[in-house]
Amino acid sequence: MGFADRLRKHLVSGTRVPGIPDTSPSAARPLWMRDGMRATEISGADDLHVVGLPGHQDVLWSIVGRDAPAPVRQDIHGLLVAEHGNPFDRNSVAVWVGGHRVGKLPETEAGKLRPGLIRLQREHRRAVALPGHVGGDHAGGLGVVLSYDAGAFGVPQRT
Repeated sequence: MGFADRLRKHLVSGTRVPGIPDTSPSAARPLWMRDGMRATEISGADDLHVVGLPGHQDVLWSIVGRDAPAPVRQDIHGLLVAEHGNPFDRNSVAVWVGGHRVGKLPETEAGKLRPGLIRLQREHRRAVALPGHVGGDHAGGLGVVLSYDAGAFGVPQRT
């Protein structure tokens, strides 16, 4: 067993999901993420605004089409990935769309959702995806908003 195999086994140990560890290294595409993979969709009426988007505008424009008429609104699914090793945010949850990292959840939201995300991954034996959309225009740039059910993640409902 080589180093990569031992590392992969270590990352996956403790989960019931072969190939989908509780967390993945920050910045790199997780080894378990592949085209055509299945994920569990957790939809709801609560909104999550993805942050850290300025460096990912090229990817977002490639998703909606560079020549799309403004304003743009494209339905997507965002795959949530609990990251480890992020030196700036130990509770980091990255958002991936179409196999590309497009941003992350805000720190306060990630801290609340991360335990529920890990629980849902274990429970469903799959990655977790949220429905949402990419929207905006050429002047102001594109943003990503995801919809989720706070209760499914164990987050108390806002009143």
